[in-house]
Amino acid sequence: MSASLTCSDFARHVLKLDLWPEQKRILDAYFGGNKTHAVWALGRRCGKTLMAAIAALYACFVLEDQYRRRVRKTEKWYILTIANDQSQAKLALNNIRQLLMDSPLVDEITRETATEIETSNNCVFQAIPASARASRGKAVVMLIMDELSFAIEGDANRGAKAIYDALSPSIAQFGQHGRILELSSPWLTDGLFYQHYCEATSGEFPFMQAVNLPTWEVNVNLPWGCAFLDAELKRDPDKFWVEYGAQFAKNNSALLATEIVEAAINKERSILFPEKEFTGTYVLSLDPARGGVGRDDYTACIVHYEGERLVIDKFHAFEPDFEIGGKKEVNMAKVEEWIKEHHRIYEFQSIVLDQFNSSFIIQNLSKDFPIAELAWSVSTKMKAFSKMKELFNAGLIELYPHAKAIAQLKNLSVIYRASGQWAVTGGKEVGVDDYAFALAAAILEASKDSDIDWLNSLVR
Repeated sequence: MSASLTCSDFARHVLKLDLWPEQKRILDAYFGGNKTHAVWALGRRCGKTLMAAIAALYACFVLEDQYRRRVRKTEKWYILTIANDQSQAKLALNNIRQLLMDSPLVDEITRETATEIETSNNCVFQAIPASARASRGKAVVMLIMDELSFAIEGDANRGAKAIYDALSPSIAQFGQHGRILELSSPWLTDGLFYQHYCEATSGEFPFMQAVNLPTWEVNVNLPWGCAFLDAELKRDPDKFWVEYGAQFAKNNSALLATEIVEAAINKERSILFPEKEFTGTYVLSLDPARGGVGRDDYTACIVHYEGERLVIDKFHAFEPDFEIGGKKEVNMAKVEEWIKEHHRIYEFQSIVLDQFNSSFIIQNLSKDFPIAELAWSVSTKMKAFSKMKELFNAGLIELYPHAKAIAQLKNLSVIYRASGQWAVTGGKEVGVDDYAFALAAAILEASKDSDIDWLNSLVR
């Protein structure tokens, strides 16, 4: 094919694809000038993976003369996609395969495996999970690093920098024709992807292309103000501006804005006594600890739903009045009696206990009480605190003036991980988030029957 064929025309006339205007502009800018290293920071649903597949096919069939003259006659040359895991790698290769199958280029396929597609011109599309050792020694004409914001950092083999340092020299033999494409939804303001994005936007590296666009500027089916984006914005503004607004996030931030917590406080009430109307719907959760000087508090929280609104009825901390080894801590027998007494008047729907730290109480009470065992994990914490944030942001939670609990809620911070997961903490000191965790567990249990989809409230 003629090298004068633009990438967007190749997509339209050869691959039979009708791209969105911004997709055309991005692809043509990458291949139409002196850009050889692209960094695409795009919002979700912009078609990043599809664009990468088009770029790979364009390099294979339109730019092949630039590459074939730099390898031996029978030597294979590679267009390599590095993904963060096996499933993502397969998705990248399947996109290339499907585009080939749906176009006149299908007859160019000469060999296929689970990780490779070879074409008649000795080009091999290879998509593999992150590994610095996987493709050393190969003639790589184009390196595509998919969802690089979420790549592992620091690992000597699977770390983003290790992979880049190991594979980018493979492209050197192709001089100005060798290409690197990094694409991802933005995430944190650190790591290799953010570093390269900053380099590309600095103007100091004219061979680098930087693209940073929100979803609504690329995807014509999701314009600003559409119902889907509006719902995502209302559900979690911070998450929205990162995932769809394509804004890089700080490494940590407050889980709840101070003014939102303040707005949830009903200053006209204190602890609520059980009401007959809600008997059987109350949830009790306990955040176990030994208590005492220099230790976390053993806290409890009672909540119930009134329609869509979650009401916090009572916070409680158990006094450390049991002495052992010269130190005072919480008496577990008294905790059991407290649970039994409160169940008699509240008739709890569920009593949530941490299965790892409350095994003795669980064994004693599980036969006669509605015990719900909770295993705190990364996943359950993300669900619990996502739901908590959703309720606060929507004005669907009612607190009462409990100074310590409110201070802890205001102090909660989100620590983002490069893996895309995150954690919530009140700090490294003791007794800084016990009430908050008791509330999070209560919310998680009380909301199990909620109509709101958990998956839509998770942070990425």
